[in-house]
Amino acid sequence: MGFEFIDLQPPSLPLISTRRAGGGDADGSAGECLRQRGEEADEHCVTPKSATAKPEAALLPPPPPRKPRPVKRKLAPPPEGFFPVPTDLAALFVPVPQPATRRIRV
Repeated sequence: MGFEFIDLQPPSLPLISTRRAGGGDADGSAGECLRQRGEEADEHCVTPKSATAKPEAALLPPPPPRKPRPVKRKLAPPPEGFFPVPTDLAALFVPVPQPATRRIRV
């Protein structure tokens, strides 16, 4: 009834060796590696150069967005008028007293 170790990592994959299309790396190690595994030395990755594999010509980008049209006239006040405001509006908004703070003198 001891603790068991659970490995949550995926299994490691074998290393992939690559080489240039001209005949291997500069030191020739990739060609020897392929021959040791029994693979043919002529099989290698090459960029396709046929007409069907070429990407299409780039399309023109869309035009930039247009500026908004300026407003031609100023809006009129509402027909029913503005909201009535009490004359003692300052009584509704009383400032809250704050504790005195020390001023920094320079």
